[in-house]
Amino acid sequence: SFPSHDSILATIGLGFRRTSAATGNSTAGYFGGGFDTINVTSRMEKISYSNDSIATIPAAALSVSSQRLAATGNSTAGYFGGGDNNTGGYYSTMNKVTYSTDTTAAVPGAVLSVARNGLAATGNSTAGYFGGGNPGPFSTMDKVTYSTDTRSTVPNAALSAARAYLTATGNLTR
Repeated sequence: SFPSHDSILATIGLGFRRTSAATGNSTAGYFGGGFDTINVTSRMEKISYSNDSIATIPAAALSVSSQRLAATGNSTAGYFGGGDNNTGGYYSTMNKVTYSTDTTAAVPGAVLSVARNGLAATGNSTAGYFGGGNPGPFSTMDKVTYSTDTRSTVPNAALSAARAYLTATGNLTR
């Protein structure tokens, strides 16, 4: 029997990661969680735009190993929410990555209203919105207010239909 492509990559140190989430600011991008060649991970990687380099940031690891999560943020911090552990457990956890210190912490006041994976996130300079997700699917929309690190459910912003495994985008004001 031949080894799998994934096991060969892992053996030579060139593993990959899928189903992670990413956010960033004008100087760097942060990729958190996901499924690597072996399991679900809490790893956080930072890509510096100025020199196209990427590094694992141990102090910025997520508080739980999670995949199929969503992320958004502003110029000072990124928020990673939801996801699953690949064994049937879904998360409502919210993690905040502070860019200036490259550290991550769970944010108890911003825990999602429903534990779910396959959700999408978008935001502006003051708030992030986490919507949809699985199992369900859900139409739920949660708002994370950055200045207070708190979450509220926004019924009038619920998706028009329940959806999972969706994507999102936004601009500076909406």
